Amino acid sequence: MVISPEKLHGLIAGPSPDIERLTTLSSDGKNLLTRVPREIVSFLNLKQGDKLRWTVNAATKEVRVEIEHSE
Repeated sequence: MVISPEKLHGLIAGPSPDIERLTTLSSDGKNLLTRVPREIVSFLNLKQGDKLRWTVNAATKEVRVEIEHSE
């Protein structure tokens, strides 16, 4: 049986996320910036003052983002 590359990728990639959005990085000269899409802000109940903690595994380059809600 032959499987198309798209179908194979779908099987390997695992379950699809509930929300997936692509953002573009920009720069203010000091930091790289990105905007958080409105659908994600609403879903995660993010507000101004909330913080995102970025954790990077140097060996695998895996990135985790955790939310710290402001009081």
